Amino acid sequence: MRKTVTAISLALVLLLLAPLVCEVAVSHYRRWQASKLLATLRDLHPGATTEVQARAALKPFSRYGQPFEQDRDGIKVHKVDYQFYNLPEWIGSLLRPLNLPFRIGLPWTFVEVELAYMDSSLAEIRIIEMQEDQPGYPHPNSASVSIYATQFEALPNGPHGRLPENFQGYWEYSRSSGSLDEKGNLTGFTCCHARFVELDERATSTQREQSLNFQLHCLTSILRCKDDRQLLP
Repeated sequence: MRKTVTAISLALVLLLLAPLVCEVAVSHYRRWQASKLLATLRDLHPGATTEVQARAALKPFSRYGQPFEQDRDGIKVHKVDYQFYNLPEWIGSLLRPLNLPFRIGLPWTFVEVELAYMDSSLAEIRIIEMQEDQPGYPHPNSASVSIYATQFEALPNGPHGRLPENFQGYWEYSRSSGSLDEKGNLTGFTCCHARFVELDERATSTQREQSLNFQLHCLTSILRCKDDRQLLP
């Protein structure tokens, strides 16, 4: 009887540890891949880099890329979206039915890179890293950067209409959200810090370098990154 109990206990421990071990391994691999992609982006410049040049440089990451198209006033925009999650898809499917009262593994985190091509040129680079602030809250902590060229104002969801009138090539703004009570009023608890950075070819080299300085350790750390500054200093 004692051997049976021991065997069952060990099996349960292994059942809980196996997803964690897999998650840690996958998160480190995807962090490595995301870091290589970000390094590649340092040599790509919207408005100066051609679509052929950009696609050739990004070919090693094609397994992560999801192509799609958008249209703005008849102008076709070709986009490719690259996503790096720290949680393997099968783990979520395995643990969800167990309905465990505690969290096993790393805080949910992902990095996304989206490139837009127009007129045979690279038109925009958009990078975002986000991580859940509190389990169950709909808005994560996030840092988002958009790099584009002034000649591509026709980009769907691009710079047109969202930048201040005095924009001189670099703009940064932040916002936070909080919890609501049952009447929909804000409580004293705030969370979910989000920062947005917009820049074009007029930005300084320092501003561009800082905008690409994403801290990918948040993908692999069991300690939660508490705000957007830990994602992007």
